[in-house]
Amino acid sequence: MKKRKYYEAYDDRYKKIHEEMGCAWAGESSSPTIEKLLKKYHADKNSSILEIGCGEGQNALNLLLKNFNVEASDVSSEAIKWCKQKAKEFNVDESHFFVMDILDNKLKKKYDFIFSVAVLHMLVDDGDRCKFLRFVFDHLKDDGKAFIIVMGDGQMTRKTDPCKAFELAERSFEGKTVQVATTSCRMVTWEEYLAELEKANLKVLNYYIDKTIAGFVSSMVAEVEKKN
Repeated sequence: MKKRKYYEAYDDRYKKIHEEMGCAWAGESSSPTIEKLLKKYHADKNSSILEIGCGEGQNALNLLLKNFNVEASDVSSEAIKWCKQKAKEFNVDESHFFVMDILDNKLKKKYDFIFSVAVLHMLVDDGDRCKFLRFVFDHLKDDGKAFIIVMGDGQMTRKTDPCKAFELAERSFEGKTVQVATTSCRMVTWEEYLAELEKANLKVLNYYIDKTIAGFVSSMVAEVEKKN
């Protein structure tokens, strides 16, 4: 059996909650910031949009229901299974959702817009983070824009041990204590984050703290484009 990578631990967590609780781990709310950013940069129904790490599809489904042209990927097959089921419930074409590990694969097209919410901070290894940002660069059109949102306040640093991924840990969920898989996390300062983007040849157009991202007290938002 192929050894799973540390950042795939969320697949176990999704399965646990979906099968035992019958609901989404991350709730049903989308993050209003994404729609605001797309409108800020004049995205319309003809704009090609890719979400990296869509999880249970809250953001992508919200945009699809508003007629945005969105494709959404995630490394978790359980998450994509959930997304496809939700798509059917909302009469949305389920083919917009697909399983993909972007660290090891590429797509054959480029996009006007790429966004990810709470994905990069799940990558602990420097090389994995570089691969993530390289994927964004390689799949963004020359005049495209990307919105990369990570957990953090820009000051605190934190780095979990990837060897502990998949270990069971107690978490509070819907008022109950449940045993779910431990997942990875790496929080960085603004200085570190901006340096990573610079190294990836991504030009930062704007960056700030956002406290409206669903599920997080504080998130770091970076609006970027490819350097000329």
